[in-house]
Amino acid sequence: MDAFLLFNIGVDCFALIVMAILIFTCFISFDNTQDVRLMRRTFLALFLVLLTDMFQWALDGRPGSSVTTLLHIDNMLYYAFQMAAVVVWNDYVHYRVLRKVKSKNVVIATSIVPLAVVLVLILTNPLTHFIFSIGSGNHYVRGPISNPLALLVMGYLLFTSLWIMYMRRKEMLASIRREYSILAGFVVAPFIGAVIQLNAFGISLIWPLASISMLILYINRSQDEISIDALTGLNNRGSLDKYLLERVFPESEERLTLILMDLDKFKTINDELGHDMGDVALREVAEIIRQAFSSGNNFLARYGGDEFVVVIPQIDDPRMIDSYIKNLRSTVENFNQKKTFPVKLSISCGMAFYPREDVRTPEDLLKAADNKMYEEKEKHHAQMGYRK
Repeated sequence: MDAFLLFNIGVDCFALIVMAILIFTCFISFDNTQDVRLMRRTFLALFLVLLTDMFQWALDGRPGSSVTTLLHIDNMLYYAFQMAAVVVWNDYVHYRVLRKVKSKNVVIATSIVPLAVVLVLILTNPLTHFIFSIGSGNHYVRGPISNPLALLVMGYLLFTSLWIMYMRRKEMLASIRREYSILAGFVVAPFIGAVIQLNAFGISLIWPLASISMLILYINRSQDEISIDALTGLNNRGSLDKYLLERVFPESEERLTLILMDLDKFKTINDELGHDMGDVALREVAEIIRQAFSSGNNFLARYGGDEFVVVIPQIDDPRMIDSYIKNLRSTVENFNQKKTFPVKLSISCGMAFYPREDVRTPEDLLKAADNKMYEEKEKHHAQMGYRK
């Protein structure tokens, strides 16, 4: 057994172990949300790519007609799983960035068409040998479109990364921008592997190095599970508590404004439209809040249920907050005019300022904002014509 063969099988085995651990821990560590399901599919697709790659190296050069047949089947599956892996990766990224599944047209353009093209090439390969052939001695031989097909796969990954970076430029939240950077950087390791692999036939590194990118992705996802709300992508209650504890205490000299908001008639949305549409409403409200408070170093969080919090540092003047509130109302109105949600959304909010004589702790600040919010809610409900 030559050194190349030992190296490739060893690298694939190591990557397979990494992916098996990630798949197992993914099932036991996260809730069964849409983005987690997509992440599991991506892990599984990569696992299958690595498995077929390992068998390819293990069978290559072994005698026998049965081995020839197995090599044909294994290599066909390998190319199919490669395309499937980048497609489900694109699905996962699309959901993480936009917080919604792809539309029918996007599915056709980014999933069905690429898979169909590659599948046709794979199924016709026994006749055309365009992708590969099994030569004398049962050795794998590259076909004329083997390298272009590899470039197509890498191009798909590169396109996904460029799209993420484009979306990152429009995102103001530092935590989300960091996640986008990690998602976009996924392509770096397999790209390095592709360059090596295309110039040194006999070394297989694209997908083993992709497993390292997946490991980094998983570690980041695990950290987000601690600090980020899975449904909305905003900071969660634990992150908010930590943020306030670091800034609101008796000896602190920092000034800030806390705005507590909730979605009006959220229970009615859940009861009449269903909890799935309730989740959609919460994601839409989170996006509205992102847009309205995108300037500055504002801290955005989901407080719990249908309640959200924005902390604006270095400002404790009600007059300076008016522009933010006007922007919030305008953003809500613009959303409702688009009629992308079955009912009109409205948000009630209350403000509290620090420091004040009666506000010395995070609990005081949240309670003061909560009281103001319910005063505002009574007025807002009357204006919107809601019945009690």
